[in-house]
Amino acid sequence: MDPITHAASGALVARAIAPRDCTAPRFSLRERTWIGGLAAVFPDLDAVIEVFTDSLTYLNLHRGETHSLVMLPVWAVLLGWLVARLWPGERDWRDGALIVALAIGVHILGDFITNFGTQLFAPFSRETLAFATTFIIDPWVTGILLIGLLLCWRRGGRFWAGAALLATGAFIAMQATLKLHAADHARAEAEARGLHGAQVHAMPQPLNPFHWRLFIEDHDAHLSAHLGFFSPVRAVDEDAGLLRRHWHAFRPPDALEWRRYERFGDTMERGFASLAWAQPEFSTYRRFAELPYLREVTERADSQCAVFADLRFRVEAVPPPFQFAVCRNEVGEWHVEDVALWEELEAEAREALELDDGNDGDGG
Repeated sequence: MDPITHAASGALVARAIAPRDCTAPRFSLRERTWIGGLAAVFPDLDAVIEVFTDSLTYLNLHRGETHSLVMLPVWAVLLGWLVARLWPGERDWRDGALIVALAIGVHILGDFITNFGTQLFAPFSRETLAFATTFIIDPWVTGILLIGLLLCWRRGGRFWAGAALLATGAFIAMQATLKLHAADHARAEAEARGLHGAQVHAMPQPLNPFHWRLFIEDHDAHLSAHLGFFSPVRAVDEDAGLLRRHWHAFRPPDALEWRRYERFGDTMERGFASLAWAQPEFSTYRRFAELPYLREVTERADSQCAVFADLRFRVEAVPPPFQFAVCRNEVGEWHVEDVALWEELEAEAREALELDDGNDGDGG
């Protein structure tokens, strides 16, 4: 989830679980709110990893030790002691550790219910676990939490913190129920196609809790459909705006349209793409991607490249994030490239060309 949502949830849980007596050496109710909010952002400081490594390695390490239930007691004691030590006046480090534990715990829970998931047992296991009920940026969840914070600020006490957390929990429980129903539709489709025992997934989509992306894993492809529990059947206007095209892609359960995403492309691309996918240099991406598919095989400079993306993060009408290419140059050497860097370099080149053209025009 985003930092605002994490901070709001940490602040509210620290306030809601506060003891009746919040006098020194315990932290006051106001202090607990601030400490909880800041501590809930702490796990995402692992973003600094990207400064020292490439983006693909970062994706595999992100949401690791700082998001781990195994490491949670360590962070709680360390940060709780540090806060108590640095805070003006005499403060009980055990009280600080409790606040930090609650705030980091609710952060871990918040990431666990998104598509990205979290490494709950790092450093002993790098497996990413998730029960994706909520899109990574959910205005409904964030809005409920922020309203709770506003009411706490205006009216004081613990009641509104607890009420906001309960309301958020009820909303996420509704999303979890919808997820299970959505998965049932994918499972029924798999059975109808003779794909008995196929792995199915239901992924939350942005803005609307009733919008879900369904997936069925086949041997060499993924089948996908857009499910909108209360959506009418509408034609997708390719000339419409991005949001409108995204919204119109969702269809009711009895009118789903299934699309096939090949793992290794069509017959012409399959040989090279499957060879590229199996390269040792691409092992970090294979570990990261759970629903990989081939976007294209393309030529770049002196290399032929297979570009892969992960369907978990694909949103209709938006270029998918986390695209990576494995490329073979003219002498047969393989290397991995981040497609986002390609796009940045191409955009810079276009800007430079436009600037040069503009200067030439002025000079003429």
